[in-house]
Amino acid sequence: MEYFADTDIGVYREKNEDYFYAEGNLFLVADGMGGHRAGEVASKLAIEAFVKEFSQKLPGDTEKYSANKKDKITVSITPQKIKKHLISAVQYANEEVFKKAILQPGYYGMGTTLTGCYIYGDRAYIIHIGDSRLYIKRENKLKLLTQDHTVVGELLRSGQIGYNEAFNHPRRNYLTKVIGVAKDTEPYFKSYKILPEDIIIICSDGLNSMLRDKDILNVVNRHIQVEDIVKNLITEALRKGGLDNITVIAIKI
Repeated sequence: MEYFADTDIGVYREKNEDYFYAEGNLFLVADGMGGHRAGEVASKLAIEAFVKEFSQKLPGDTEKYSANKKDKITVSITPQKIKKHLISAVQYANEEVFKKAILQPGYYGMGTTLTGCYIYGDRAYIIHIGDSRLYIKRENKLKLLTQDHTVVGELLRSGQIGYNEAFNHPRRNYLTKVIGVAKDTEPYFKSYKILPEDIIIICSDGLNSMLRDKDILNVVNRHIQVEDIVKNLITEALRKGGLDNITVIAIKI
């Protein structure tokens, strides 16, 4: 497995409110929102809290000790445990952002999207809340594996509008679910079988708001190295306007 991640402030933004994590088998993108510095605080805090919670819980399933503290017992990681710990990590991140937003002046109302996956064996375990996205490119097809938690996303899924309308809809950035704005939240989870040569793309909406899915696929198809894929996706999004921060992770299985 190879991977590369990068972020760009974009053309018009004064600061970058995106944050990402790409290490080992865990990959995350967060896109913050809120006034002042709140957006960048929310995205960074959410990912740091998520990584802390997930990394503490999952290794505990692989190594335990007997009552005498001498004999190490190996406990297998199961899909059920991965799902449990991913959801728990999102809920912990939500609590941390919500708590900071309530207690610290200037951060009230801040929130963030959070999209990513944990790769184990032949599956990608996807966790998602908000409108950042996770795609998989297999052969010559690009498939979206997440659902935008937006007003427009709901209209698109219900068939009330088409893809072209969704792409340019005036309410496309109206989020219906996000981390940090409510005490509790329920993320989207999906387990997906991956194959050799699959390419996973995780991005903030600064990419897919500038490039249509077919444009993303064209860029991915033109490059072999994951670093080239990421850098050229960002370059193309900037060329098309770069209206928002742009963050991209590419993972080649």
